Amino acid sequence: MGTRAQLSQERSRLRREELLSAAIELFAEGGARAITHRAVAARAGLPPATTTYYFESIQELIRESLGSHVHQWTRELAALADVDLTVDLDLDRASRFLAAVFASRGPDVAALELSIFLAAAREAELQDAARLAMEAFEEFATRLLAGVGVDEPGHLSAAIVALIMGTAVRRQSGFYSENTEARLLTAAIRDLVAARVLGPDGVDRLLTELARKGA
Repeated sequence: MGTRAQLSQERSRLRREELLSAAIELFAEGGARAITHRAVAARAGLPPATTTYYFESIQELIRESLGSHVHQWTRELAALADVDLTVDLDLDRASRFLAAVFASRGPDVAALELSIFLAAAREAELQDAARLAMEAFEEFATRLLAGVGVDEPGHLSAAIVALIMGTAVRRQSGFYSENTEARLLTAAIRDLVAARVLGPDGVDRLLTELARKGA
């Protein structure tokens, strides 16, 4: 059994985490303006004065909650990058896999992640955390590419991350069904991989041939 001081520290840590989680939930529902001392404490089920005990200002609470979420996202991506991933770029199978991923992480989840990342990237104190999250995302993409035999992917990982984030933005509109979004994203990634395999010279030759046919 821990000492009284240890128990008190653990209780404080848990309360602080409850406040940060409550702040993220409110951010998801209404942005930074939804985060107030009273609202966060109420969402966490704690007395109204609790937030001012742990955080000097609302701005500090917002920064801490965003930073905590981004760091958690980075840890999850880093863990995924360490998994032995088997990747299949067969269009039908891969698009069905992505459709299942989209079903488990709907547009609302994608919107939350995007808004948190953008808010963190705009905060000078959180820009390093946002950069590390993006590095982890690109490392994950690099591992996926290694799974299909792409050596030294270079900027290809960054391009694929841009495709994924762009898809997350477009999903907010509902313009395409989730199944169509999955198929479009898979096809785009496969095309990028094919272009990487062809190399700059091969791509230039194909583009020159297309230009001649269109002339």
